[in-house]
Amino acid sequence: MGQLSRHRSHALAVALFVVVVTALAACGGGGNDTKSGTTAGKAGPTTITWWDYFGYSDAGNQAINGMIAAYEKSHPGVTIKRTSYAYPDFFTKFNQTVATNHTPDIAAMDAGQIPSYAAQGALQDMSRYTSSWPTTKQFFPQVIQQVTVDGKTYGVPFRSNSIVLWYNKDAFKAAGIANAPTTWDELRADAKKLTNANQSGICFPATKDETGTFMFLSFLWQSGSDLGKIGDPGSVNALNYVNTLVNVDKSAPKSVLQWTWDDIAAQFTSGKCATMINGPWVYQAVDTGKKVKHWGVAKLPAGAAGSPAPLGGEAWVIGKSAKNPDAVWKLIEWLGDNQNSFKPIMAGLQSFIVRKDQQGLDGANWSSIVPVVSDQVKVARSRAGYGTKYNQISTAVQDMEQSVLTGQAPAKDAASQAAGQIKPLLPQG
Repeated sequence: MGQLSRHRSHALAVALFVVVVTALAACGGGGNDTKSGTTAGKAGPTTITWWDYFGYSDAGNQAINGMIAAYEKSHPGVTIKRTSYAYPDFFTKFNQTVATNHTPDIAAMDAGQIPSYAAQGALQDMSRYTSSWPTTKQFFPQVIQQVTVDGKTYGVPFRSNSIVLWYNKDAFKAAGIANAPTTWDELRADAKKLTNANQSGICFPATKDETGTFMFLSFLWQSGSDLGKIGDPGSVNALNYVNTLVNVDKSAPKSVLQWTWDDIAAQFTSGKCATMINGPWVYQAVDTGKKVKHWGVAKLPAGAAGSPAPLGGEAWVIGKSAKNPDAVWKLIEWLGDNQNSFKPIMAGLQSFIVRKDQQGLDGANWSSIVPVVSDQVKVARSRAGYGTKYNQISTAVQDMEQSVLTGQAPAKDAASQAAGQIKPLLPQG
């Protein structure tokens, strides 16, 4: 109960912080404007269109709106028109704007997908700005790697995270389980014990989008395999392990093929999933949930090769259609100042530090889950190394996993077929 009280007190503090920021800058709040405009000319009033997918929580929404309002207050003549989509919809809509040459001026984008969009010419090269920006040298190597393509910078990272195991302590106690599982074998055994008529033992997303790929990469890497080795015993083991959880043991519901991160969190907080694999971005939903009162987080259970998971997070990008990129860069530079954005990004967006100059800053330790997630982030891997055709690779991974989970193909055949699609798309040499 003490832990829960601390979480709720923290959540209240976050909400009060962002409300104060918004109130201080009330003369022009960003809001969730659903109309996308283009940036005005360099002279006179400037309108900047802003896209993100942070409307999933009140804390995230308020953090973004607070920063937008503060910027507008300190920069008279600048209006920021914000549009916030659900994560999958964001990329569908963004792809449409790329095709019509009408991209938003600034977007908060999944850093792992930036190389693919940069290769399409959908993003502006920001090197002319970042090369002389002192803050550029502060970013951790694995973070800046995600936004760098052929030596050019296409984004400014601001958010970092990974995924961990969340577990219902009361459900564990009822099942006679003392501690969170630390290995695949323990996870499978615990999930079976925890499964009953009222709850599933484990939930994780296996959707046909980047969420599904992000999750499966964890299993793939933990098996000792990688995308360049698809078809090897490790990749087959990873597919069989996931299939066992869903179709053999039935510890995970078949609905995981459609459930998003938010859906998974809703199942966990309602007591219908005893454990879930999810990120810190669902913290507010878990912290304010009324059904599950005692919960904890742990690093992902280890496979044969440990417990790596993908490095998540976002970067600010400038769309190719931005008519006044200098004005957009001024906004990004302002957002890159820790005094303007660090606390709302950390607590409001449930983030972890991305730069050396953020170490030890007040606000970094925004929750009791931070130490555990930080340990997971330390062994997280970037998706940037898969090159500029990553989006196509990701689609092949999704098809492979779903074909196994829906019974269309055995793991070995699905992996073999995916290998033929994936390997030619990976960087050569």
